[in-house]
Amino acid sequence: MQVPKSTAGANSLKRIAATASSARVLDLHSLAVENPGDPDYLARPLFVHPVLNRSIIVKHNLQAGEGDRLPPGRFNATKVIFPFDQFDLNLGGQALFVDQEDLAGALTRRLDYHELPLERDLAVLQTMARLPTLDPFLLSEVLNRQRIDVGRCYFRFSARDRDEMLGFVTAEIEALIQACFGTTSTNDKRARRLSELLLSGQSSPELEPLRTTFRMDEAEFSEAIFAWKAFLYYRWRSHDLAVLLKSTLRSVASIDLKRYRRGELTFVAKAKPLLEATIVENWREVGRLLRLYDRAFASLTEQENPDGFQSFLANGASLFVELGERIGRLEQVNSFWEDRFGGGTEGMSPEDVLNGVRDLAQALAIQVGVRSTWGGADRRPTRA
Repeated sequence: MQVPKSTAGANSLKRIAATASSARVLDLHSLAVENPGDPDYLARPLFVHPVLNRSIIVKHNLQAGEGDRLPPGRFNATKVIFPFDQFDLNLGGQALFVDQEDLAGALTRRLDYHELPLERDLAVLQTMARLPTLDPFLLSEVLNRQRIDVGRCYFRFSARDRDEMLGFVTAEIEALIQACFGTTSTNDKRARRLSELLLSGQSSPELEPLRTTFRMDEAEFSEAIFAWKAFLYYRWRSHDLAVLLKSTLRSVASIDLKRYRRGELTFVAKAKPLLEATIVENWREVGRLLRLYDRAFASLTEQENPDGFQSFLANGASLFVELGERIGRLEQVNSFWEDRFGGGTEGMSPEDVLNGVRDLAQALAIQVGVRSTWGGADRRPTRA
């Protein structure tokens, strides 16, 4: 029987699971180990095949030689890793790409679907491949719009993200604590406790004063909390993203046009400002969407009027999907640029820089429309 390609060394799979960001890795392996008897986990699985539902899914920057099974012009792909042992990641695993042309065949060679609905699992995988990240809020809402019913337990923060977010969220929540409970102090532990409860994803009687403030029933409150966590998550991610984007934009601006011959000069001279404008435009939209959240939150904490924030959260999914997609695309740009030009473009050959710029333009669907003498035939950008 043909099997998928083995992953890298034994310790790498364990390291991926332990240090993953929620946007890059969906660790179904750990979820299966931690929640084997959860009714929601069992009744509303992400994947119907139990082996696939214990896999580790990664948004992966392609390395040399990995693009053979994928359509041309890709620098990022969605990889599914099947651990050899569900309890011991040190043994490594085998992997396939969601983006490869023979995905259905690769799955059925690896897994026995028999009477299980293969089409449903393919639909979920293909949705993951289309999205720029695997972040739990974007993935949850997009699957919900496709009427694919999945338990909320599958959409959670990684341990790393939860730990790193806690301090950030606590600072954001202090104003809310004051609005709900009166004056607070820097030593007040309620903000940290509420932050822990929000990030845990579990209901608690300790959240009852907040539900009362929002004047919501339990179902409405559960959805509102999920939307609130989404905006907190994106605001947290936007802090690091701002710094990385500035570095990427400086690197794009530093490309020396004097190093190119006439044909290549025309391409690079047009591509540079288009790349810069695309990055800046998307970042401005991220800022605009986050300001909508800030104004709604201020209506609660400064004006002590919960109606505006309640309404915002009730309709939040329509906003955080766009926010998640834009942040995800910008993070892909940074990840690509760091992988390809981490040391800067100055020490690279003009050909390598041009190929990198062209690949990024393809990924962003930027139509530069200039024939390059490097790389042979005209490579018109197509959406990755």
